[in-house]
Amino acid sequence: MILKYKELKYKNKRVFEKLVMTIDFKREPKYFTEKEACFLFLKNGSFQFRTPTQVITYSKNEAMLAKCGDYFIEPANKINNTDENTITAIGAFFYPDIVKALFNIDFSLEQIKSDFDVIKVDIEPLMNSFIESIDFILENPSIADKNLIVTKLKELIILLSKSYNSKSINEFITSLFSTHEYNYKEIIETMSISTFKRTFKEYYNDTPAHYFRKMKLLKAADLLKNTSLRITEICYDCGFNDISHFSKLFVTEFKTSPSDFRKLK
Repeated sequence: MILKYKELKYKNKRVFEKLVMTIDFKREPKYFTEKEACFLFLKNGSFQFRTPTQVITYSKNEAMLAKCGDYFIEPANKINNTDENTITAIGAFFYPDIVKALFNIDFSLEQIKSDFDVIKVDIEPLMNSFIESIDFILENPSIADKNLIVTKLKELIILLSKSYNSKSINEFITSLFSTHEYNYKEIIETMSISTFKRTFKEYYNDTPAHYFRKMKLLKAADLLKNTSLRITEICYDCGFNDISHFSKLFVTEFKTSPSDFRKLK
């Protein structure tokens, strides 16, 4: 249950937030809607962050940096043997279009191989001071004009790039939005097929085949809304081999044809 929530927006997008919530939940998915990356600092409480390859526990005064992806947040009070029943977190969200404009970066010119999906961030004195300043602004939103929000966004990205030991701010930002590649073959081969399907069902409440088909259809829907690509191109780009089969699956998922779906935007 959410007990308290405050946020700051820039260009109608949430960029900073403060959340106080109880830990009476079992597992919650972390949804990324615009390929954004996120930073999260825990002022109080603890939780587990589950990725396809690892489970990381975060406790009071620890921070994380995560890329866009499919993750789960789980309570960790039993693991840490703590009686705390609330979580207080301060978060920041980095959207590719906003960050690109802030630093005037052309992502297409940088080819950076990503080597992380989620990492812990060192909270050294400068970062700690920054978090205190954001907490104050979130509690006093009347002082948060456009210029202040932009300044704090840029400051946080620069501090994170220093923590990550990047050669340049451009390298860090490009790495932040580059896709982390999982070796799913190695992950799956550590267990039997039946165990994999059962574990997948536990985490995603779906079968692997249906889940990945749905993800491909969601990608197709995004391309239909936000690009002028032909439907045939979108069909093949999203991994479907037959346009009629793609259209049939699309109608089943969205209750409308790809061409009619595009007209709705």
